[in-house]
Amino acid sequence: MLTKKDIRNEMSRKLDSISAEKWKNWSKEIADHLVSSSLWKESGVIALTVSRGKEVDTYCLIETAWKQGKKVVVPRADFKQKRMSFFEITSFNQLEEGPYNLKEPNVESCPSIDPQKIELVIVPGLAFDKNGSRLGFGGGFYDRFLPKIKAQTIALALPCQVIPFVPTEPHDCLIDHIISPAGFLS
Repeated sequence: MLTKKDIRNEMSRKLDSISAEKWKNWSKEIADHLVSSSLWKESGVIALTVSRGKEVDTYCLIETAWKQGKKVVVPRADFKQKRMSFFEITSFNQLEEGPYNLKEPNVESCPSIDPQKIELVIVPGLAFDKNGSRLGFGGGFYDRFLPKIKAQTIALALPCQVIPFVPTEPHDCLIDHIISPAGFLS
């Protein structure tokens, strides 16, 4: 059986091999499914990460949320304490480069938000299975954060990111829904 490290390495290679055109088309299809869902429509405060590399594009989702009058909250990671805090952004100019090329909110120009006010969390990851298991990037930030809130969770997955089985440990949190270019998988 493949280890989490093996899957992370394999997934990174697969993502790197996706053409820019395919990535753009798949990201748009996934965004269309999400934005047309009742989960999106009924949520006023949405937590997202700012995509990087070949992650499903979240820039268009953030812009759509702003146009629809939704609050967009983005995490800032504290790597020493292994936790995240969320801040509302109203412009991409409020982002700054953090560790690992993460785009994070500038805490001096963005108000923090009580995590209990978040209604929908778009959870990043490298691999997912149809049971809702998720393989993140290895820091455990979301596995520590998600049990503290009541919001619905959705993962956005390119076709290669949906695999038959993701190995899990007792502390790993399941995702409520996964959206691929084909639509909702769970």
